[in-house]
Amino acid sequence: MNEQPIHDLIEKYFLGELNENEQAELRLALEAERSYRDRFRRAAAIDAQLRHYWNEDIGEDENSRPFLPSEARSRLSSSIESETIEPRSLVTASPQTIDARWRTIAAAASLLAVVGVLSSGVWKASPEPTVAQSQPELTTAPQSVDDEPVTQNSSEVAWLVTGYNHRFNDGLSPLDNSFEKGDYELTDGSITLRFDSGVDVSIEAPARFTVVDSLRMKMDAGRARAIVPETGHGFVIQTPTADVEDLGTEFGVYVSEEQDVELHVFAGEVNVHTANLPSRRIQEDTAVHLTSVGTKHLSSTDDVAFTTRSKIGYQRWLADSTARREDPSTLLYFDFEPDADAPTLLRDRSQSGLDIDGQIQGCIWATGRWPNKGALLLERAGDRVELDVPGTFDALTISGWVQVNRFDQALQAFFNTRDWQSGEHHWNIQRNGGMSVGVSHAYTIHSAQKKVPLGRWTHLVASIDAQKQEATYYIDGELAQQRQWENTTSLAFGPCTIGAFGTTVADPVAVNSDEQASAGESSLHVESVRYNRELRGRIDELAIFAGAFSAEQVKELYEAGNGFD
Repeated sequence: MNEQPIHDLIEKYFLGELNENEQAELRLALEAERSYRDRFRRAAAIDAQLRHYWNEDIGEDENSRPFLPSEARSRLSSSIESETIEPRSLVTASPQTIDARWRTIAAAASLLAVVGVLSSGVWKASPEPTVAQSQPELTTAPQSVDDEPVTQNSSEVAWLVTGYNHRFNDGLSPLDNSFEKGDYELTDGSITLRFDSGVDVSIEAPARFTVVDSLRMKMDAGRARAIVPETGHGFVIQTPTADVEDLGTEFGVYVSEEQDVELHVFAGEVNVHTANLPSRRIQEDTAVHLTSVGTKHLSSTDDVAFTTRSKIGYQRWLADSTARREDPSTLLYFDFEPDADAPTLLRDRSQSGLDIDGQIQGCIWATGRWPNKGALLLERAGDRVELDVPGTFDALTISGWVQVNRFDQALQAFFNTRDWQSGEHHWNIQRNGGMSVGVSHAYTIHSAQKKVPLGRWTHLVASIDAQKQEATYYIDGELAQQRQWENTTSLAFGPCTIGAFGTTVADPVAVNSDEQASAGESSLHVESVRYNRELRGRIDELAIFAGAFSAEQVKELYEAGNGFD
């Protein structure tokens, strides 16, 4: 790619005009060429700095915030025709003199500044403002008569994405997992918040923090880790000694009870703003101690010390997994964690007493939904898991997590019985991601109304009640299909296969023994099993529960296993 197309793509990115193909083209270009990444980072830095100036000069009034590029785009043409754009007004204008007309002009100036960088290919850093110049103190939240913090208004700014064993102090807690502007105190556990800007912030107790707006929060004590997407560039975490401003990053902030502050930049860059000092840029893989007189480098970043949504999700799943395997209603539970003493066995972790261990044929032990979780990769011909489930059932629920890498065949088997005798269940995935499922002599469903996507972990559930003669299927916790039938059929499994479909066949085998020859026998038939519909992907959990789960129970299953990146 020559210089001009990448300039055009970055320009369209900041204008909010990229289509899906252009987004993919820009992403590949940035991955392939460091100079393009540097150019994009310089443009993002200017955009973030302009946002920073603007937020600090106009105050925290939601009605006077600057337009984002996508908001301003539709208004630029008329404004530019009638007004002279003065970029310096972004810094010098006061809250009292700024109206909607000037907000549009300021947004245009931001866009033109970025476009200028891309056109010239040169960016000269101007002196960065000090906090004293551009960063007044945060307005104190209104206080109640008991001097307890209260929320500033009723608008939602962030919401709870996931949490584990989390509890808040009375009076400093969210309402129904919704975080408005105001103060909060997390006393136990860990949480991940998602701001309206798309920024994810994971916080560990004990922690005291303030939600300011969609691009700003304040940490008074505790640990917080921010993962900032493109929509959240310019996100700020205020601390007692400095403000940390994102430039497209992943970073962690720790504030001790003694008000000592650490900053760990895991990816990208941040700007650090300290009162009466020039702003400093801290790059990735750097950890510093922030003080009122500067920064002191620490030995290295500490990834383990800061939680993430994925880490919290894994904790939740571990707790749920332990509870499921000990639940008396759990008939079979494969957690897909390898047994070092028997690597070809898939251990049944349930306490049902059935001891339905699976026999692994081929397959490769791989990584599951989380970095430290196991899974089986089914990639080669013959890869599968064989097991035998005894008994018949009036009602049951089948639950599993699968990631399909590709659709090689018309049907891919997720979990099927051998052959398809009366009462036996099959779950196949069509080439288009739809389902082909059913119970022999009861019902079949062929539907692509809700699909299994390629390359993404997906939760599959079948809730079947033979007494009520009703079957309900779910994908990622949402209803996919439901079917009723008329005849009475008990549910059964017997020999089963995960990741393939086995068919019993009778093969003629030549016999030459004297006994058989004297008996007039020239041949006999020996049963064998042939496999097809082989799945190509990974599986990292499968369970069978007694009883047909309700929609609420299925949703709980999904939520317990969904906390991964």
